[in-house]
Amino acid sequence: MGHPAPDASSPPLPIFKTIQQLPRCAISHTLQELRTLERKSFAANDVFHFDDKVVKQRNMEILVGLNHHSTVSRVVAYAVSVTSNRRLLLHKICVSPERRRQRIGYLLMEILVGTAKRRSCRGIDLWVDEANHAAQGLYFEHGFSVQEIVQDYYSPGRNGVKMALDLID
Repeated sequence: MGHPAPDASSPPLPIFKTIQQLPRCAISHTLQELRTLERKSFAANDVFHFDDKVVKQRNMEILVGLNHHSTVSRVVAYAVSVTSNRRLLLHKICVSPERRRQRIGYLLMEILVGTAKRRSCRGIDLWVDEANHAAQGLYFEHGFSVQEIVQDYYSPGRNGVKMALDLID
């Protein structure tokens, strides 16, 4: 799964951590940054509610890409996943608009696939808007295949594509 290397003018790649790996004093601020990025990136009816409760859910993981060189917002990307019945459900993945096309989504997916394998998951499932060709391309690049298309899955006129990656040989 090769991917072009970033050029020398690209900003440094973020450091990825689960929200639980952050210092306790940084979690509240990070959740606020996640909420801000979520509102900038998704329609109001698609917004995920980042609060203290999600941090405590044992089967949910929030992977955060942090830019340690920024003085403003440090969160440049995140992924939310849930593990259940030996499958990982990728609930949400997001890269800040100004950091797209810099391999960050690709790296997030690499980490998620590695996490699923370490947890002995049989596969990864996700839903993506049929009109989101960039996201579908990212998933295809990682070996995902289309399982089904559901009409009006997100809202009238917005179809959902169920994609999966099998991890068992």
